[in-house]
Amino acid sequence: MTKLRASKEADRRLLEDTIQALRANLEVATADTAQNLENIRASHEANRRESEGNIQAIRENMEQLRNDYEEKLDNERAVNEGTKREAENNIQALRETMEKMRNDYEEKLDNQRAGHDTAQRDSELNIQALRDTMERMRNDYEEKFDRERAAHDASRREGESNVKALRETMDAVRNDYENNFALKNNEN
Repeated sequence: MTKLRASKEADRRLLEDTIQALRANLEVATADTAQNLENIRASHEANRRESEGNIQAIRENMEQLRNDYEEKLDNERAVNEGTKREAENNIQALRETMEKMRNDYEEKLDNQRAGHDTAQRDSELNIQALRDTMERMRNDYEEKFDRERAAHDASRREGESNVKALRETMDAVRNDYENNFALKNNEN
């Protein structure tokens, strides 16, 4: 009976030692798990901050691109407007020059008319030739001006189309990036 009691006591001590060892192991495992969880949280927070920094940098870059492109478009518009004004001034100067030439020539013709009939007929032919030449010059210059105006309008439309395409692309990139960031956050 004493042996049985001693055996039971030994079993009880062994069981208590095993429970004590298991408790110690559980405390170590709990502490390791808490440390790992804290490390994962810190890593996740660092990743989140880095992602937000990247998103901000992309937003700033897209804004800078948009501003640069719009500034370039404004400069092109100003150049095209200056070219248009210069062409209109040139046309007006040409018209005034042609009018002065015509008036001078007709005045000369009037003076020649006082001479004789042959000189009068020659002068009228010269005037008609001059009128025809001036009309051709005026038509050629206005045709050139119309082509420049069409090129300016096409350039303006292309610039506005490019700005619109850039804005749509920037919006799509921003939305894709924000959607991907939201998905990564939800996964984590």
